[in-house]
Amino acid sequence: MDHTRSALEEIFGEDMHLARVRSLANAVAGVLNAVVVSIAAIGRAYAQLAGIESKSGVKQVDRFLGNDGVLLDEVLQLWVRHVVGTTSRIAMAMDWTDFEGDDHTTLCVYVVTTHGRATPLAWRTVKKSTLKKRRTGYELDMVRRLHRWLPDSIEITLLADRGFGYAELYEQLGDLGWDYVIRFREDIIVSGPDDDPVAASELVPAHGRVRKITRAKVTRKRNPVPAVVLVKRKGMKESWCLATSLATADANEIVKAYSRRFTIEETFRDTKDITFGLGLRATHIRDAARRDRMLLLIAIAHTLLTLLGAASEASGLDRTLKTNTSPKRTMSLFNQGLYWYQCLADLRDDWLDRLLTAYEKILREHEFLCEILKFEPPLERAK
Repeated sequence: MDHTRSALEEIFGEDMHLARVRSLANAVAGVLNAVVVSIAAIGRAYAQLAGIESKSGVKQVDRFLGNDGVLLDEVLQLWVRHVVGTTSRIAMAMDWTDFEGDDHTTLCVYVVTTHGRATPLAWRTVKKSTLKKRRTGYELDMVRRLHRWLPDSIEITLLADRGFGYAELYEQLGDLGWDYVIRFREDIIVSGPDDDPVAASELVPAHGRVRKITRAKVTRKRNPVPAVVLVKRKGMKESWCLATSLATADANEIVKAYSRRFTIEETFRDTKDITFGLGLRATHIRDAARRDRMLLLIAIAHTLLTLLGAASEASGLDRTLKTNTSPKRTMSLFNQGLYWYQCLADLRDDWLDRLLTAYEKILREHEFLCEILKFEPPLERAK
């Protein structure tokens, strides 16, 4: 619990009241030690760590989740600043994830990394039954909020799937100076500068080749986009039709960048899956604001476990987890961190010293996840 408090004081200590930081740290420590991320399980896990009555731990966690003084926008602004650190370029994935049992859906924007899991950056939960006709507004508002929170100097590339392929988003991203690679439906009308408009599916080349159309127009309204990239490779169920601002970038690099979007879905699984993750899918939370605070606890816990996994590799202890001699990573950093965290109490002294020394070095030098494991989006050749 002391390590968790130290990490959170580093992130939030200068801008958040110390008592609130410690309340947050206590709840995160509960998440790290809970069997599943329910309020009761987190509270009991924290109570065991703190040496207090179980009911007191549960009440403390419940009070934190219901504390209207913990304003998500204020906390996320600090979180974004820390996750991004001093990096100059990032790729971010945006997607919705549903919690059907509570009529909730959460809009998430996560930083894409190279290790197979995207890092939670910002999110907002709303009632799914009220989403119709409001979805576009929520998405555009999320982009505007992130633009305010991120440093002016940073170069941003947004990756998103077909649900985000609409002209208003392309236009807003262009106005803000963000790059983007966003998939759109195959039946959307596309044309080049000198071509007749046809469905995108008719323009996809055969045999897995990639086609790029610059100065393209999309939809029947002929909305301009800098480029469209079309591909259907072996193993793809459907073609990828991508609208992008990266008109001069290599087409294959654009396809590669979009493929990293799927790392946000791996993080969703880590968060929601009852068997392979933290089990949030099985927890009922009726209030959207309470869910967002729970997601804050989980985001911090997920990131700290991923950093512990990075410390595992930095210290060489990852080799003790492999059942083969492959030099490639065979276990995600999150799962490595989860394994080592569960072993801390019984870990042999020399391994514990190596692991915690590497972990504390990562935190102390502020080499946060985005800086040590970031995925570099493609660059425009003209830049």
